[in-house]
Amino acid sequence: MLSLIPTPRKSTMADARIAIAPVYTADVLCADAAATMTEYARRVHGITLTQGTGGITFTTDPSLPAEGYILTVTAEGAAVKAADFEGAQHAAVTLVQIMEKDGEGLTLPAGEILDEPRCTWRAVMVDLARDWHELHVLYEYVDMCCFYKLRYLHLHFTDDQSYTLPSKAFPKLSTEGRHYTEEELKGLIAYAKSRGVQIVPEIDVPGHASSFSAAYGDIFGTDGLICQSEESLEAMSTLFCELCELFADSDYIHMGGDEAAIDRWTSCDKCLQAFRDAGVEVDKHLESDESRHELAELMYATFIKRICEVILACGKTPVVWEGFHETMNHLIPREAVIVSWENYYQTTPQLLKAGFRILNGSWAPMYVVTPKCYWTPEEVYNWSIYYWSPVHPGSPYAGSSLTIEPTMQVEGGQLLAWGDWIMGSFPDLAEGVREEQRLLEERALCLTENVWNREKPLTWDEFKPKYEKVAALYEAFRNNK
Repeated sequence: MLSLIPTPRKSTMADARIAIAPVYTADVLCADAAATMTEYARRVHGITLTQGTGGITFTTDPSLPAEGYILTVTAEGAAVKAADFEGAQHAAVTLVQIMEKDGEGLTLPAGEILDEPRCTWRAVMVDLARDWHELHVLYEYVDMCCFYKLRYLHLHFTDDQSYTLPSKAFPKLSTEGRHYTEEELKGLIAYAKSRGVQIVPEIDVPGHASSFSAAYGDIFGTDGLICQSEESLEAMSTLFCELCELFADSDYIHMGGDEAAIDRWTSCDKCLQAFRDAGVEVDKHLESDESRHELAELMYATFIKRICEVILACGKTPVVWEGFHETMNHLIPREAVIVSWENYYQTTPQLLKAGFRILNGSWAPMYVVTPKCYWTPEEVYNWSIYYWSPVHPGSPYAGSSLTIEPTMQVEGGQLLAWGDWIMGSFPDLAEGVREEQRLLEERALCLTENVWNREKPLTWDEFKPKYEKVAALYEAFRNNK
């Protein structure tokens, strides 16, 4: 069996191996992919590849599906045809996974691979706000995503604990000693781009916003919830425009949108006046607890709508956590992509019926909360993008699970690493961050098998030997700089 993860769509590669000269050529579009192959082959196998004819060739074939490639290995050499830059990168890491060192050269299995992803969204999320991650760790996550053909690295930059982004308009937002500079992030973005990985930046609002309150309480409010005043909303628009400009190469911008204590808005004079000015009959809504909460839900959806429109105006696609109520679906732009994670605020079937595109971020088994809460690699492997296992007691599926019929409205899924317990569980922060990395690395192989193919071609027992071999290759990569 070919030890390649994710399993390719079609492969005729046999056990017989062919000696290939350790040289390569690449057209302009494939040049970065060839560079990736060269570095990874050195670090994984100790193979030195140089430019030259007769070994491995990379060429572009735009007739192939997006992110697709064809790899053909014969006695004449190895030929890659890639649909685009991303397809060339996928072919490069395929070559690294299946090559073996042979003296001063290398061997590859004879035959052909025809491959392309079935899900557009293949991602890992890392929480940078609760626990500081040194910049080099983010580079390592980019390489992990590239090695396992995961298209997106979702970075949760802000939360109550810190604001790790730079801002020209609101410089006091950046938490002292716990934020990245614009230059650092530009370097990371360029590195990710060279590896075929996109960064998905997240500013998590309107909840999880104590860092906003601490820095600019007069603008954003003082209770950890973004105020609904016009001044506050204009400031939020400025911040998201800054974010879109900094992450110019990112197609997606995440605006948060979860776990907000929205009922506080109905006791805020500034928020209430803003909605009176907008023509909402605020005072009628304040006559009962039920109608007061309906007002809060309206304010919540209005906030999400406004930030989504800012992101869309910048030419990006907004991503939002499941958090708004079904009765407010009409306010949310359908261009927004919704991460369905708990099936509590709104269920996946409700979101699908409303016409939203969905990303699967099921708490179980896709969450990693180091070191106390995570599921085994086998459990991650046995998950699918059509399966949720909510843990919130308010979910109608709590204590059971939800499986939906396959649909292209579910565009993929992701692993999610949260840092709630790292600081208090390890004597050294770097040790805790490294443990988080290890847990994600163990599970990334299982994630990519699910989001590359949609339907797994192998059982866990069939997959496990491949898992062990490819994991060992990645460990060699990590250990050899």
